[in-house]
Amino acid sequence: MEQNKFPVKLFGAAAMVISFTLGACHNNDTVTNEATVSTDTSKMMSTDTSHPVTSPDSGVMTPAPSATDTSKNNMSKGTAKPNPAKKGMKGKVSISVPAPSKMKADEKPDASGAYTNVDHIPAYPGGNAGLQKFFDDNVQYPSAAEDAGVEGTVNVGFTVDENGKLINPQIEGERSGYGLDEEALRVIGKMPTWVPGKVNGKPVKTKFTLPVKFALQ
Repeated sequence: MEQNKFPVKLFGAAAMVISFTLGACHNNDTVTNEATVSTDTSKMMSTDTSHPVTSPDSGVMTPAPSATDTSKNNMSKGTAKPNPAKKGMKGKVSISVPAPSKMKADEKPDASGAYTNVDHIPAYPGGNAGLQKFFDDNVQYPSAAEDAGVEGTVNVGFTVDENGKLINPQIEGERSGYGLDEEALRVIGKMPTWVPGKVNGKPVKTKFTLPVKFALQ
């Protein structure tokens, strides 16, 4: 009986070594597989731009960039048409202030608290001559429009409050394109306060539309 103990112990030790080796191999395979999956997923997220990507931190869906969505394409969208005969000419902006309305002043303001028809319309300090000079000093005719020979009139609507401050300038009607709309809004956004409109001698919030004419010469 004593002679059989050694082989049994030896067999048991060998079995333990084999079991440990197999377990270690299995763990290594698992780690390797997890690393491979993580790497593959990272590659998919970094190369696949055809679908929205979810940020793991914020969970916000961010649209993938479009190859056709460029500033140059967007700038040309509008009603203005290129004129080959005027390509490369220098541009100038002229301001034509609408004549005062002959309609009777509104009895009450609208839901926003602004009047459309007033007794005295808002005015730029220095009058129309001062307004034209402000545009002459500040406007930059868009190079894209000059290069394409594009002209156009941009109607910018805004509200002049009781203190003469211009509020919420925006394009009214169809856009001209080629950067004309953006330039008109940029310059108007730099304006000083105006003389406010009045109803019965009292300054009131008034809606105003200013046509900005871009021309090449």
